[in-house]
Amino acid sequence: MSAVSAGESASHDRIRLLFVTPSLYVGGAERQLVQLVQNLDPARYLITVAVFVAAEVATQEGFYRQVSGLPNVTLATLSRGSRFDLVGPLFSLVRLIRARQIQVIHTFLSLPSTFGVVASRLTGVPIVASAIRDSRDIGLVYRICRILQAHTANILVSNSGAGFDNRFRRRRANFRVIGNGLDLRRFDVRPEAVANLRRELGLSRFTQLVGMTATLSGFKDHEAFLRVAEKVVAERPETGFLVIGDGPNRTSLEALTARLGLAGNVVFTGYRSDVDVLTGMLDVACLFTNFRVISEGLPNAVMEAMACSVPVVATRGGGTVEIVHDGVEGFLVAENDVGISAQLVLRLLKDESLRRRLGAQGRASIEANFSLAACIARYEELYCQVLGASPEKLSKSGLPGR
Repeated sequence: MSAVSAGESASHDRIRLLFVTPSLYVGGAERQLVQLVQNLDPARYLITVAVFVAAEVATQEGFYRQVSGLPNVTLATLSRGSRFDLVGPLFSLVRLIRARQIQVIHTFLSLPSTFGVVASRLTGVPIVASAIRDSRDIGLVYRICRILQAHTANILVSNSGAGFDNRFRRRRANFRVIGNGLDLRRFDVRPEAVANLRRELGLSRFTQLVGMTATLSGFKDHEAFLRVAEKVVAERPETGFLVIGDGPNRTSLEALTARLGLAGNVVFTGYRSDVDVLTGMLDVACLFTNFRVISEGLPNAVMEAMACSVPVVATRGGGTVEIVHDGVEGFLVAENDVGISAQLVLRLLKDESLRRRLGAQGRASIEANFSLAACIARYEELYCQVLGASPEKLSKSGLPGR
């Protein structure tokens, strides 16, 4: 265990809170954690963020810089010797909890939550486990972890109702649904940034843009997206398609793009830190999930498109149906039917009034139901609950019983 950045304080009147996550590389769960860390009141919280990577790997990529620069945050590494190394990281976590006198553990994603619930039992420190961010387990090991988390976490959090309902016959008393929170300031229109991106990525040759933001992995169905592009381009050849993100499947997807004759219409952007600007440039946003493997929780890409007033065409299922109502904020497609998806994308591209109406309804839904402030407030309520103190008591003294 080693600290790679610290913002120490000798003060003992703040809640000592530990976040645990696999890494701080860019992803939906990581963004939610970082937004929470950035916006919790530093006068009330002394925060440690622990990641399961070696110290030399914890670089300034992703969200590391944003976290390490905060004055009330210490960044620690809990390296694993291999994927089968379970004992070492667990005891490093226990030592960290005891050394920093942690009062609440808050884990993100499955592996940290599994380590976290065991460490919680060994140390007696309560845990809020934000473990569930999809709505179907992808194997027996994940299923066993979910059962362990459900029975041992003080609070188990899913970002969608489907995350619980597709796994358990009934919701236990310690289950909570907290949707992703969005900082809507990220989606303010920035004309200069838009102009720069058009030049950088060569987008001025397109009259309209359709995009899909997702890691290029087996969990997403980029092949369906490209086959939709093929059908749309056949009718509207001036349309551009953006594959936003990077991942292990990039080479095979670029090869498929070439075979489909779409090299002039499809732009692979790679990893982008300005995905919020890119999303706002789209006329239509798509998210095709590999439904054969996984079911979405509450997909950030869909929510961010809605925050940008961009209508969505997405895979029906999981938590997506909790935020997109067919024909209201966008359209839902069963099993990524390419023909139907292409028809819906074309319908939106051709009908500006429909695009505007669905986009406006999506933005209104995000503002009403998924603000960052509301998300943070709900987590603070959970911290109060597991510490056995009221928000008023904590705001006055920092710690229960002081």
